[in-house]
Amino acid sequence: MSRLFISVDRLDSWSNEGRATLEGDRMTLTELGRSFAMKAAVTFVRANGQDHDPYDLVGRVRSKEDLDAMGAEQLGNSVIYKDTAYDVIDGFVGEPLPPSA
Repeated sequence: MSRLFISVDRLDSWSNEGRATLEGDRMTLTELGRSFAMKAAVTFVRANGQDHDPYDLVGRVRSKEDLDAMGAEQLGNSVIYKDTAYDVIDGFVGEPLPPSA
C-alpha cells in the first residue's frame, strides 16, 4: 500500500463516522484494519498571482519537515516559497505500517 495524503477535514470526517481512529501519530482505517504513521503535511493547490508554477510544487505533497528544509514558511492555508505564495491544503501524509499479525 502506498503513502497517502489526508486533509485535516477528511480525517475529522472519517473519525466522526467511525471509519478511522487516531492514536498519537498512528491512524487506523477501521474497515481495512490498516494502520499508517502520520506526519503533518500540506498539498500544494495553486501558485497565487502567477500564470504558471515557477517551482513545480502544485499537486505535490510536502511534510512540515520538508517545508522547513526548503526554507518555506506556512501561514494558515498558504505557503511562501522564495518569491511565490501558494495555496495549500493542511493535512497529513501517512506511511503504511506492516499489517498486524
